[in-house]
Amino acid sequence: MITLIVLAGALSACTATPPATPPATPPAIPPTVDPVPFETAAAAEPDRILIGAETTDVVDEDGTVLLSLRYFENGDEAVTAAINILGEPQGTHHQDGSSHYPEMDGTSWGGFDIVVNRYSSEAMPTGEARWYKPAYSVQATAASTDGGIAIASVDEIRVGDAFDVAAEDQDTNRVHFDDAFGTRSVALDLPTSFPGIIADAGMELPYGVIAVSDQGSIDITRIVAPKFLFSLT
Repeated sequence: MITLIVLAGALSACTATPPATPPATPPAIPPTVDPVPFETAAAAEPDRILIGAETTDVVDEDGTVLLSLRYFENGDEAVTAAINILGEPQGTHHQDGSSHYPEMDGTSWGGFDIVVNRYSSEAMPTGEARWYKPAYSVQATAASTDGGIAIASVDEIRVGDAFDVAAEDQDTNRVHFDDAFGTRSVALDLPTSFPGIIADAGMELPYGVIAVSDQGSIDITRIVAPKFLFSLT
């Protein structure tokens, strides 16, 4: 019995306290790396201005429409939208109204103008009349803007092209010669969603994109839209 007690005590004395568990090694922190920005496609650049009977479109080199200007919508908003696409204009001009046309404010990008019509409250067009009295019109006086954006009618006629070539395939009622002022004009494009030729005092009046050759020139000097083939405005 004594021996057992001694052995038990010895065993008890020899029992070792387990060592403390060392703290876990913290995970390595990766070095800081600046994030790589996502690649973004470059913003589409305007390549051409195409003048049509109902809208003028600004398109990129693939033909995607970046801006569509509808002539019976707000003129000042059209100018603002054009500035966002074409950049700052080269100048502005103002013309007082008369018995033949309303007060007008023009904005020019050098070769391309937007002219806003300021109708009086009495002359403000409504309904179908607004198609023939647009909120604004556009005009090309060169084949490109000062910024190098090409300008053409929707059928690719440009300022500087020969007038006779532009007029040779047109119906006779779409070509006009003004003996008083020595100008010639031809309707290049007519609207499709409303009548492009209307009768006034027994005379057919084509309305849409009009190319003009001023006195003394054999070439097209201006392209205007929308406009009647021959009128004082």
